Amino acid sequence: MAGYRPDIPPHIAEIVRHLPPEVKRDIKQALRSLSEDPFSGTPLIRELSGLSRIKVRRFRVVYAPDRKARLIRIFAIAHRREVYEKTAELLRLNQK
Repeated sequence: MAGYRPDIPPHIAEIVRHLPPEVKRDIKQALRSLSEDPFSGTPLIRELSGLSRIKVRRFRVVYAPDRKARLIRIFAIAHRREVYEKTAELLRLNQK
């Protein structure tokens, strides 16, 4: 299943750019491992069903693998305290 490419929107890339170097390095490593096995994350539930997450220190990467395009669509990279609420809010706004 190798060969999935992360699709990181500009606003998320900007968030990562401002993280501490060690967190940034670990997130990049997590994205590389996701490229090898995009289905290794933990599936989310309720209004976030269809998305998965991986843990990177105190941060979470919320994503959805796209089999057809062979992409890993990144929806959020944020601290565990706020990532799920922010992602759910974003999804609600996009559905309107």
